[in-house]
Amino acid sequence: MLGYDSVLAALDSWEAQSCRDQLEIVILCPTPVEVGLLPPGQVVIVTGSLLLHQARALGILQASADYVTLAEDHCLPDKCWAQAVLDRLAEGWDAVGPALRPGNLTTNWAQASFLLGYGQWMSPVVGGPASVMPGLTAGLRKKPLVELGPALERDLLVAAFLMRRLQGQGQRFYLEDRATMRHFDPPGWKKDIRIYYSAGMGFGALRTSGWPRAGRALYWLAMPAIAARHWGRALTHYRRAGAQAGLSPFCLLAAALLALAWACGESIGAPMGVARSAPFMAFAEIKPVARSEVW
Repeated sequence: MLGYDSVLAALDSWEAQSCRDQLEIVILCPTPVEVGLLPPGQVVIVTGSLLLHQARALGILQASADYVTLAEDHCLPDKCWAQAVLDRLAEGWDAVGPALRPGNLTTNWAQASFLLGYGQWMSPVVGGPASVMPGLTAGLRKKPLVELGPALERDLLVAAFLMRRLQGQGQRFYLEDRATMRHFDPPGWKKDIRIYYSAGMGFGALRTSGWPRAGRALYWLAMPAIAARHWGRALTHYRRAGAQAGLSPFCLLAAALLALAWACGESIGAPMGVARSAPFMAFAEIKPVARSEVW
């Protein structure tokens, strides 16, 4: 969404997939890209002024495959990722998610951001049937997504809510520990706090979308409990695999502040509602990694 050149590092990883010939790479870009500059198998969808969740819905609808993955500009798959996911999808699973590791360990803030956002799927992790799946980076059957109609775009504001809907429909999730990826997080505290505050706005807006106005206005009373719950989840997964993943115990202090920023965002997003919170989600999710940062 920041232009084709901003996702070159991510595209390098997708182009390097061991089963590249089976993949279509759909790139959401606000402006056209000269066709001659695109490698075979890459398709650009011009999104214009669409917000991120609207652009993602458009990309899903226009993708030609039976399965889709909502890729991120800062999450780079290892070359075995696609084949491992396709193998599981061929067994009949509805969604197959990856095992993730931090792409950069440069600061406690980067480590905390990864732990808070993706600790549940942090390597080392045991593969198998799963009840919770990351909304982004998982392989999903396209047909059930298309059948959601207008609800698809709304749920994509925070993809975790899309996964909850799919689970509620009885779809079966599998965590594939052979499908490995690196997730890169900004190293600076100011950006990480703003990211989690912005993400929280989307969570708060969707969680309370059916509530009466008074309930949404009073949602801030739950802020301490929300922050504690997010941090508690980070602590649980740090104990499980944090040291093995190379995380410092001091990142838990940064994670506590990010969890508080997340809770503050939820308390603001609840009364603001979905429409007014939606523009802020781009900051939480568009954060491309440069080729120079990839090793």
